[in-house]
Amino acid sequence: MISPALGTLVLLATLGVVAVSLATMTLALIRARRPLFRVGATLCVTTVAGYAVVWLAGLILTPARLVPTGEEIAFCGLDCHLHVAAVRSSRGTDLAVTVRFRSDARRAAEYPGLLRLVVVDGAGRRYAPSAGMIAEPLEAGQMIEREFRFSVPASAGPARLEVSYDSVMDYLVPGLGNPLAQRRTPLALGGG
Repeated sequence: MISPALGTLVLLATLGVVAVSLATMTLALIRARRPLFRVGATLCVTTVAGYAVVWLAGLILTPARLVPTGEEIAFCGLDCHLHVAAVRSSRGTDLAVTVRFRSDARRAAEYPGLLRLVVVDGAGRRYAPSAGMIAEPLEAGQMIEREFRFSVPASAGPARLEVSYDSVMDYLVPGLGNPLAQRRTPLALGGG
């Protein structure tokens, strides 16, 4: 498995090599140097192909598992200080899920509002929260619980909570920092 920090470094290194390759190709075109252009193009294509293999391997090698109610999963930037757990769920006219967000950072705030929470029912249908949000940052060492409501029909069967980052750029990161990989470890909803 590729850690989020390593995945971010691989993405940045790939972007750097591609930028240098494109600059080399541009310079070769301006100076009419075909051999230099071929070197730049080969480096660019090889780097992108290698990155694609690493990106796919990161998704394929991420194990799928259902995280038990109350157990935390960690979300990482360069470090892994934001922890999320589904504490309890209950069903009334909709599905209410209480989610705990905890930071074990020493100085910097975490931003749970950047996370996307989606309930997935037994048939694979996805439900965004109809109520509940987190606008404020989670200060270092702090813990908060918030209730989210999902309009999931009672006939939907067993449900799970998928939590992932919501930025388009995160999809480019190979490994555990990728939202597609993060969705492979959903949180169980015990009482729902």
